Amino acid sequence: MLHFRIEFVLVCLGLLVGVEPVLTQRPLASTDAQRGLEINPFTTPDDVEAGRTNFESRCAACHGADGRGNRGPDLTREVYRHGNSDRAIFMNILSGIPGTGMPSVRLSDKEMWQLVAYVRSLSRPEALVTTGDPAVGRVLYSQNNCGRCHFVDGVGGRLGPDLSIVGWSRSAAHLRESIVDPDDDIEDDYRQISVTDSAGVRIEGVLRNEDTYSVLLLETTGRLRAFLKTDIRTIARPPVSLMPSFADRFDEEELNDLVAYLSSLRRR
Repeated sequence: MLHFRIEFVLVCLGLLVGVEPVLTQRPLASTDAQRGLEINPFTTPDDVEAGRTNFESRCAACHGADGRGNRGPDLTREVYRHGNSDRAIFMNILSGIPGTGMPSVRLSDKEMWQLVAYVRSLSRPEALVTTGDPAVGRVLYSQNNCGRCHFVDGVGGRLGPDLSIVGWSRSAAHLRESIVDPDDDIEDDYRQISVTDSAGVRIEGVLRNEDTYSVLLLETTGRLRAFLKTDIRTIARPPVSLMPSFADRFDEEELNDLVAYLSSLRRR
């Protein structure tokens, strides 16, 4: 009886705070996921073509029309950080990948498997081959003080994105473009902001949080600053990246070497 009462109270508390009680959670909206199906049952050419249609409308914006990646990772490499099996790919599409830009995609089980079939069709082992030298690229990374803003395996700054696993999360083409033209695709967490306080002092950095009453930014010096909006004269949001373009700093060979180094950063 005591166990029942405790259970009942927990359920009621869940309802009161708007949290779905554990006892009534909806099952995952996929019969095949619940069954633990491991092998793709839809692999015909027609299935691949149907998967391509859904890929173009739902996935190409991040992974590129040809699957070679953009803001999302390159899918032609035949090796995926979050699993290479049919089921792993299916579950990554169905549930999304926490901590990344990969959202949950909800389609019928058949359509999900067709997407898996199309992703499989993109695999090109030769895509793993890089033309640059990662060792030379690592030296270039250090010589050009990239670590002042970027973080790799516990070392570096926080003004720019953490690059520790960027080889998994970004395609080589996207990495190259980010070095040459960093203004082209700025991540929301690294957008520039400039605040002028009540004393007329301007503080520049990247926006970390903003609500109705306050602004939190990370200064270019690495200092975290919070401001009440009542104490701010002006707020500017330049549509450019804090990262400078390196188009004129590297020749083609050096650019290939740096991209090869960044592509090699795949800590598990």
